[in-house]
Amino acid sequence: MIVRQALRGTVLIFSCPPYDNVVCNHLMATSFVVKGTHLEPNQTVGIIAPSSPVEQSEISEGLRLLASFPFKVKQGRHLFDRLRYLAGSDRDRVSDLHEMFSDPEVKAVFCARGGYGSARLLQAIDFSIIRNNPKIFIGFSDLTALLIALYKECGFVTIHGPTITNLPHEKNWEHLSRLITTSQGLRVSFHHGGVINQGKARGTLLGGNLATLCSLLDTPYLPPFDGMILLIEEKGESPYRLDRMLTQLLLSDRLNGLAGLVIGQMVDCGNNKEVSSLLNERLGGLPVPIVTGLPFGHGGENISLPLGLPALLDTERMVLEIEEAATL
Repeated sequence: MIVRQALRGTVLIFSCPPYDNVVCNHLMATSFVVKGTHLEPNQTVGIIAPSSPVEQSEISEGLRLLASFPFKVKQGRHLFDRLRYLAGSDRDRVSDLHEMFSDPEVKAVFCARGGYGSARLLQAIDFSIIRNNPKIFIGFSDLTALLIALYKECGFVTIHGPTITNLPHEKNWEHLSRLITTSQGLRVSFHHGGVINQGKARGTLLGGNLATLCSLLDTPYLPPFDGMILLIEEKGESPYRLDRMLTQLLLSDRLNGLAGLVIGQMVDCGNNKEVSSLLNERLGGLPVPIVTGLPFGHGGENISLPLGLPALLDTERMVLEIEEAATL
């Protein structure tokens, strides 16, 4: 049963498994989630670069795609700044984030690219500005730090989805636009994926890039994983580094209360068979449903997934379902 009450962008969710034979270690606690309003043509969206620097040429195709919807596009004042491996100073990148959330004309915030640097911003963010101005926020990879922090500090439903640089790839814009411009739920089939542990589980969907999640351990910005269906994906990490990060999560006891685990694309992480064997070895002992190979993350296709909402993982039907809309 799920009971919802909407008030000024806030949805109160009381949740317990409504499906027969659903395995869930912990029922989701009563919680407030905050949603942005779905987008309509001719509204304004903002573009910022909270992580690594980006060139105009890298985002031009994505910007044209947004303009064709049509959306009006507001670029952050420091969008093209560069400071070593960062898109400008921490102060300026935080300033762009604050400005986009403070501007009532901006209805959604897109990120130019990932890379590294978003976690450096967390201590400088005025979360009251964000909390008082609910809107859609989209990103993945290094931007996992912001996705998770906005959920933890503000109760926001965020979108694990493409940045502007990979918005035009595959069906990325098709997936994302359906999520942020309609009131539809989401059903992801993964018949070409793999199963480590079978079963059904219901829990709050949360997660993102594995390395970034590990970097948030023992910080105040990472919520407990009890009752969560956790998403993880990665790129460019060798098998021994994957092993180290998975071991770190296991030793932290964060995975003990999971409801389920969904593994996306492991791109350029070594031989596929070796990676698959590693995932089975390190994670197979968890008493929860675990699936692999879903099309999100750093591969060509990066489907958009709303974080912070109840989801059902079913390995028998090979589906991940989010019945509730990501936006108001």
